[in-house]
Amino acid sequence: MSIVKMSRLRIIAPQNIRRSLLSELARIGCVEIDHSADILADPQWSAVLHRLDEVGDSAKKLTTLTSALEALSKYAPIKTSFLSPRRQITEQAFKDPHQVEEAMAAAEQLNTHMRQIASNYAEEGRLAARKAALVPWKSMDIPLGTEYGTQFKVLFGVCPAAIPVESILETASALEGCSLTLVSSDREQHYLLLVAHLGILDEALDQLKARGFSLVTFKDVQGTAADNIAQLDRQLADLDRQRGQLIGQVQGMASQKASLEQTLDVLTIESHREDVLNGLMATAKTVYLEGWLPSDSEAAVAALLEKQGCAYEFSAPTDDEEPPVLLHDPVLMQPYGMVSDLYALPTYRSNLDPVPFMAPFFFIFFGLMMADVGYGILISLGGYYILKKARPQGGLRDMAMMAVQCGISTIFWGVMFGSYFGNIVYAFSSNMLGHPVTINPVLFDPMTNPIPLFIISIVFGVIQLFTGMGLNAYGMIRRGDVLGAVYDIGFWYLLLGGFIVCIINVKLGLAISAAGALGILLMAGRSHKSIIRRLLSGLGSLYGSTSYLSDVLSYSRLLALSLATAVIAQVMNTMATLGGKSVIGWIFFFLIFIIGHLFNLAINLLGTFVHTSRLQYIEFFGKFFESGGRRFAPLYNKTKFVEVIKEGK
Repeated sequence: MSIVKMSRLRIIAPQNIRRSLLSELARIGCVEIDHSADILADPQWSAVLHRLDEVGDSAKKLTTLTSALEALSKYAPIKTSFLSPRRQITEQAFKDPHQVEEAMAAAEQLNTHMRQIASNYAEEGRLAARKAALVPWKSMDIPLGTEYGTQFKVLFGVCPAAIPVESILETASALEGCSLTLVSSDREQHYLLLVAHLGILDEALDQLKARGFSLVTFKDVQGTAADNIAQLDRQLADLDRQRGQLIGQVQGMASQKASLEQTLDVLTIESHREDVLNGLMATAKTVYLEGWLPSDSEAAVAALLEKQGCAYEFSAPTDDEEPPVLLHDPVLMQPYGMVSDLYALPTYRSNLDPVPFMAPFFFIFFGLMMADVGYGILISLGGYYILKKARPQGGLRDMAMMAVQCGISTIFWGVMFGSYFGNIVYAFSSNMLGHPVTINPVLFDPMTNPIPLFIISIVFGVIQLFTGMGLNAYGMIRRGDVLGAVYDIGFWYLLLGGFIVCIINVKLGLAISAAGALGILLMAGRSHKSIIRRLLSGLGSLYGSTSYLSDVLSYSRLLALSLATAVIAQVMNTMATLGGKSVIGWIFFFLIFIIGHLFNLAINLLGTFVHTSRLQYIEFFGKFFESGGRRFAPLYNKTKFVEVIKEGK
């Protein structure tokens, strides 16, 4: 239940085993490799070392595989749930080079098909644009690429639809030897056919252009518009058929998806290994590595390094080093590390893991806010289903495990307060059956008597605040500041604890509080030599007691959230039973009951998690937590699509 002790590791290894060494270190997964380029600033090191330039093609292969998988996802999607477990595979099968070669060949083939499909779409777009340009002239039976006679000319033109076409037609009809015909119109343009004698052509064009007329030319087009459109339709149909065949070929390779995913995992690991290698220092024959590992893993790592023929050294962190942080907690408390991670990591030097102290409070507070047997059962079953169905790792696993535990807490407090999907037992029995039945709470019903719940909330708040103050004192004592713990924490215990004692004995409580207040007044400003400044500083510290009051009152949100859950549940139950004993009433009951309580569960799950976390972050962590740690990131074989089963060696 503490921050794991770290050791500095330095390795000098033969260059020819650098890849296999990193592979074995990743297999045991307990060594974080640092980039050691900063040692080049030391002239003694820079004289013998250079940066290792590791050339590899894993990144390029990853791009190929990613594109291939995107092709399958687009044209041959396989429906999978986010709860689907990863496929399990042995280490030997995972590293099979023959499988990697086959997968890369399949990926290249898929990408070739996709390039052909893209080219097909591009050609289709080009032909569709040509067709769109010809459609307005489809009704005209005059070939588009012909110039008639030696005395007259046939031209095609357009003018904006906003211009009255009649005015242009009248302009043309007033010219002898000129004929202008409206072929078609759409929302944007009028399409016109101009036949003009060569002697009048220039004058006609000048007058028509003044009216908004502009010429249209058809390059490399012969025959009528209808003939060309028919030909384009045949070409488009051929392209569609070819594209269908190409898509069919992509879909026919859907069975390759598992192999592609496995290979993507293999090459992702290899690419990460190359990135690590590129940050290392080397000589002509050796490579230099340094990093961190948990001190209790030294024996396993030493055995590996000796087997590989490496020179190595373990050492304790120096005062100017800040090792990475790894938390080690009991199994039941591990899920709550996710809550702490959302806030920050503690510093390595603080040597104080907040999770074991925070987890019991989070467990209790969550259940106290939800406080319903029915909701607790659903929460626990949901978490258990995720654990068994998906075999999740990381954050999803922690969330599912926490849901199981917090569901149990919710059930417990639901029994204490007599809440089973709110008051559904009473509402259903009285309105649907006509025989009222009640389940009495073990403690009390907060809906009719909220004061005891308010007191419980405040008591839990005081306990957590005192725990946070105690952890702060522990940190000060550990750093050798025993008197500081007495002055800055002990006197506050007396001041605040005295008020609690007043509940039993007023005189004794006030005496204890007065002693604490006097100690704070005299010692809070002990760093000042001036008596006046010391007293003023002490008075300022005493004024800070109001912050403790606000912190305590913050725990009233336990009451508020608990009542909110219960009130919404009762409203849903009242609505569900409005239909009475009729058939419609029964249908209405089940619909409102299911939808209403799922809604209540969803919104209060979110609210409960947020407010429970807030109590930890603001009220609890604010008393002792030293943030700023860096997460321990060991080199390990992280996979996304497959779960590698380790084989004994």
